[in-house]
Amino acid sequence: MANEAIEPNTKRARESDADYDYDCGDGDGDDDADADSDSEMKGREDRLSDMPDCILIHIMTFLTTKDVVGTAILSRRWKDLWKHVPSLVLRTSDFKFRRMTRFNEAVSKFLLLRDGSVPLVNVDVSHFARMPPDIQTSVSEYAVMHKVEQLRLRAECLTHLSPCVFTSQTLTSLHLSSLGFVFLPKTLSMGALTSLHLKNFAFCGADNESLDPFSSCVKLKTLVIDNCGIGKSKIFCISNATLVSLTIHSDDRAFGEELVLSTPSLRSFSFSGVIARQLSARKNLSFLEEVTIDFGTCVDFVDCTRDETERTVCLQSAFIIIDWLQVFANIRSLTICSGTLKL
Repeated sequence: MANEAIEPNTKRARESDADYDYDCGDGDGDDDADADSDSEMKGREDRLSDMPDCILIHIMTFLTTKDVVGTAILSRRWKDLWKHVPSLVLRTSDFKFRRMTRFNEAVSKFLLLRDGSVPLVNVDVSHFARMPPDIQTSVSEYAVMHKVEQLRLRAECLTHLSPCVFTSQTLTSLHLSSLGFVFLPKTLSMGALTSLHLKNFAFCGADNESLDPFSSCVKLKTLVIDNCGIGKSKIFCISNATLVSLTIHSDDRAFGEELVLSTPSLRSFSFSGVIARQLSARKNLSFLEEVTIDFGTCVDFVDCTRDETERTVCLQSAFIIIDWLQVFANIRSLTICSGTLKL
């Protein structure tokens, strides 16, 4: 982390009023218009300044971190308020392309200068390209150390997340999105987690091993698995007594050959993919009400591929779908896309 303060924007701040600033814009204001505006404001009641700090800090939780830190230039009272805001919301789109290094500096400075005694409840960081490894590690470690409850990280490749994320006992919502496959532990032990969204991740499964990564998430209710794999394993078990909603999208055969559900509380299930997998249920799905099946991309793949082996595998999905319908025999609502019917 850099320890020196970022040079403030001289058009918008005085050096003594802020620890550092973000690149807030290029606009050159009209001096006369600003003077008129100041004159009008003098006659008005400043209700915002009359609010207690706790209310102002709560209001700032609805802003991006760039805007939150920007409030430090307003007055001496506002100078340190941002340090107590329990959220970090930052995206590379908040910065000009020619100053992308500002994003890394902003994250590092935020973690360095904020009040460490304040829990960091919400973290939402998005990098449109490859997030630097040190930023991934420092953000994930700092968040868990400061009792994060909602963690959302999106980047080109999230290969340097701290392992402590997957054993956190304060996380209630976790959303990880990567463009390239990133391997996760075989088991996720997050006792407070209620919502989990994974995109482009894979679990470290050995040959012919049966993976069951979510059984220790004893409060999990919503699970979204988007284009994830299970390594060399063939069977992917989803065992969870509290799971209510399950959504799976798979574009790759690395998802395994069989999906096993042990989810007695499940009410909603949605699956879309290129190739159907064998499906079985170890527990009674008596609460299951809504099911959506979409193998439309499988039909498109059959139409465009010249590989006879791949065509055969896809066409076998038709028989697998019949087995799926037997598993879901007692549901109330079934949605099937036209491509699935064609298959």
